[in-house]
Amino acid sequence: MTRVAVITGGTSGIGFSVAEALSKLGDWQVNIIGSNPEKGQTAAATLSNCSFHQANVSIYEELAAVFDKVFNDSQRLDFVFANAGIPELTDLFAYQPSSGVPPKPGMGLLDININGAIYTSYLAVNYFRRSPESAKGSQSLLLTSSIGGLYPCMRTPVYSGSKHALIGFVRSIGERLFKEGIRVNAICPGVVKTPLFTDELLALFPEDVLIPVDEVANVAVQTILESEMEDNKGVRVVADKFHSQAIHVTGEGFYFIDQPHLDDEKSRATWDCMMGWR
Repeated sequence: MTRVAVITGGTSGIGFSVAEALSKLGDWQVNIIGSNPEKGQTAAATLSNCSFHQANVSIYEELAAVFDKVFNDSQRLDFVFANAGIPELTDLFAYQPSSGVPPKPGMGLLDININGAIYTSYLAVNYFRRSPESAKGSQSLLLTSSIGGLYPCMRTPVYSGSKHALIGFVRSIGERLFKEGIRVNAICPGVVKTPLFTDELLALFPEDVLIPVDEVANVAVQTILESEMEDNKGVRVVADKFHSQAIHVTGEGFYFIDQPHLDDEKSRATWDCMMGWR
């Protein structure tokens, strides 16, 4: 049985490393999505059982056309990695002219980091549901957040906000979709040495905190292949709880990060209503 994967931002970095790992397993058909056709074709050519598809993830019609083609060709979908993202290049704190309306800040990263991830997730769920029964119960949707989605980042506040949004999204949809046999989780790496980060951005961090891309990919692949995982503090997430997780990858290991504690009964009752439990 050949399983089918779709990976956005799959032509380099974490996405490509996950594609490479699945390709080496031999029982996966891997589909990588990117916006640069030359780069994408070159990346796909280095892997077995891998195809490149050009699309801008922030344009729904382009992304949807890729999902539809992959599904029509394969008649199943097993894993989707919503991994595409871009860094923050606008200085939100920059002083602007003291008169007149300040120029509009560049917010294009939100189209990729949030809209693209949600479009990818939406399409994944719909094509997961169309897959044959033999695929059900082991389907996985993984989103790439960041350490900046778990903790504040003053250097790149908009990027950090976009990655916080993905954690909230994963935790909001995970339980509902798990009942359909779809496992939804997020990985939250520290600073990874990928083309996403310019040399200027990487220079802000000491070399010893930078994480090799393969370490992040190894954790990502575990979320696909394993039914439960144990982190480096000995916290084990068993099969029936292996959803809605935020997994922080640090370079020294990985850790399951709990969501904020509810402080009183009213907040608990409110959240129960928010989740549809009462």
